[in-house]
Amino acid sequence: MGNRFLIIIGVILAGFAGLVIVNKITAPAEPTSTGSSNFIGKMDSPVTFTEYVDFQCEACYAFYPTIKEVKETYKDRVKFQIRYFPITSGHQYAKMAAAYAESAARQGKFFEMHDKLFEGQKTWETSQKPNEYFDKYAQELKLDMAKLKTDLESREVSAVINADLKEVKRIGGTGTPTFAINGEKIDSPKNSVEDVSKLIDDALKKNQQ
Repeated sequence: MGNRFLIIIGVILAGFAGLVIVNKITAPAEPTSTGSSNFIGKMDSPVTFTEYVDFQCEACYAFYPTIKEVKETYKDRVKFQIRYFPITSGHQYAKMAAAYAESAARQGKFFEMHDKLFEGQKTWETSQKPNEYFDKYAQELKLDMAKLKTDLESREVSAVINADLKEVKRIGGTGTPTFAINGEKIDSPKNSVEDVSKLIDDALKKNQQ
């Protein structure tokens, strides 16, 4: 009886081990990503100005009109990039907002969604259902809502955001907004058009533009 019991246990364990192995083999691989691709301005410029943003961050909100003005001024000379840096430890809706922005990007409307998220920040961040506001923004942008919902739940969108997080940590970013020029983190400027413009002017001069 004892031997029979041991044999039964052995069969069960073997079956369990086999199941684990099969699951490992059949489980889909984690999608890989090099990060977001949200660019505007002069695409062949030798100067790329990158901002890592958290859509729920007060400092990012404060910088928003400044950076918007700078982008308009330098759009014919500089390549501007926005990447994701949701700090979820302090901003519970930050990653959701980033996911909506990246999903909008997949329909060619990243910058439009970017603007709506910042301009509406003080409303949706106090809501219990911020996604209702995000959906409203998407509808105003005439996005394909079925595709949007699919992208929001996709592992690919999550992989893009995680790749941006990995990159900002690599360059030494610890808070938002984090700024970089040509992939190198720079000291955060004062929140003024003049200070940000000087950084860009210096970079253009260095690259003889």
